[in-house]
Amino acid sequence: MRNFLLVFAFILLGFSSLLAQVYEGTAEFDKKKMPAFIAEYSYPAAAVENAIVKRFSKLGYRPREEKGLLNRDKGFNVFAGSIMPDITEGQADFLIKVDSRSRKGNENAVLTLVVTQGGEALGRNVSASRAEKVKDFLRGLTPDVVAESLELDIKAQEEAIVKAEKKLESLKKDQADLERKIELNKQSQRDTENEIGAKKEGLDVLKSRRVIPAVPTAGQL
Repeated sequence: MRNFLLVFAFILLGFSSLLAQVYEGTAEFDKKKMPAFIAEYSYPAAAVENAIVKRFSKLGYRPREEKGLLNRDKGFNVFAGSIMPDITEGQADFLIKVDSRSRKGNENAVLTLVVTQGGEALGRNVSASRAEKVKDFLRGLTPDVVAESLELDIKAQEEAIVKAEKKLESLKKDQADLERKIELNKQSQRDTENEIGAKKEGLDVLKSRRVIPAVPTAGQL
């Protein structure tokens, strides 16, 4: 029984390490510092961003992405006037930004979420129960993140296969070209050998026509 409990504890410890680490902080948006919820995931930033955007998309909401070189809010996805029953009652604006962070050779993601409702940002200044709802939402996003990370791995593997197949096709084409060149080279060698043989025969014919002058005798001098 004791061994079972130890194994169970290790399983829980491993599972908890996969969950998002969620805490409260601040974020700057529209030149203002606002209370924010920060979640760290042990997965690529692209997987986290895909997961949360798809979660909103399932409810019919699309983000407005802040862009532009001089835009201080660049990188934020803004879901204005959205209703997320798991977080708030009624409409709210959700400001989301996902950054990549490398740690011990692994790529982690940091998600920053600002929720504003009625001109007020949820955070320390709201009830603990409402703040905990937001944290639970971010923790509950982990299965979506895992699924999106798997999809990214699948896509990367598919792209790697396509790249390898193109390389193989190119190598086979190079081989065919080389084999054609080798065959042409062999034919050229045979033609050259025949040419050399014909020239040698001609040389022998020419040599056979040589006339050796007779050596004069003493009486002829």
